[in-house]
Amino acid sequence: MTSPTKDTTTTPPAADGFEERDIALWDAIAEKWAKKDRAASSRAARKQRLLRTLDAIPVSMGTDARLLEVGCGAGYSADYLKGRYGSFVGIDYSDELIKCARRENDLPNCTFETANLKDYQPEAPFDVVFMIGVLHHVDDMDAAMSQMVSQVKPGGWIVANEPQPLNPLVHFLRTRRKGHDDDYSDEQREIRPSEFRTMFADAGLESIRVVPQGLFSTPFAEVVMNPQAVTGPLSSLACAVDSVCERLFRGLLMPLSWNLVGVGRRPL
Repeated sequence: MTSPTKDTTTTPPAADGFEERDIALWDAIAEKWAKKDRAASSRAARKQRLLRTLDAIPVSMGTDARLLEVGCGAGYSADYLKGRYGSFVGIDYSDELIKCARRENDLPNCTFETANLKDYQPEAPFDVVFMIGVLHHVDDMDAAMSQMVSQVKPGGWIVANEPQPLNPLVHFLRTRRKGHDDDYSDEQREIRPSEFRTMFADAGLESIRVVPQGLFSTPFAEVVMNPQAVTGPLSSLACAVDSVCERLFRGLLMPLSWNLVGVGRRPL
């Protein structure tokens, strides 16, 4: 399912047939994708990425928070965040991924639904709406942001973790992967810090901040590396180093990190 490499830093994916192709890809690789959260090496890095993403919210969510994850995949965020929410809803437009989520993360106060963000109508608004590596897959990011704003409470938060292009080595590796990995969607783009801020501001959000995430741990989050007896401890070490670097040297990491976290608050 690959196509010729294109400059995804400036050209958004074509809307024509985009969602159908993306759904077909995720349905086809759902079981393989879920393995990333089962293997020790990738599980540690994926949990780290999630926690660092939500830690970008400058206030405590509270253990009674109502959370929505857009593009929840196999639903492991519900497991990783146990004890940090009152209720959790995960949506994904891949029915096969939702089947995995319901089978593998059937937890109290958790619900998983097959739904497209642009059509999703929750029964009540959420305290936090978040997504990990999802926004860059949609064909209209501004429309997606507007939809998320409508689903969060006044005073609630929207958070997104997305790939960024400022590190030329990372950008090169992603571009090469698009041309060689059939399980890696080539209809996606990287988002610059200025684009993140503009997108959040245009959606009417306030208290906007953009922070770097992921130096050494990100490759472990994306690919299951074996043997686990070796890569598991290496992944844990990478996560620990990233935590220290992101806490102490955040301002210096913007042009080096794999990802960016954008966070904004819906006005009261």
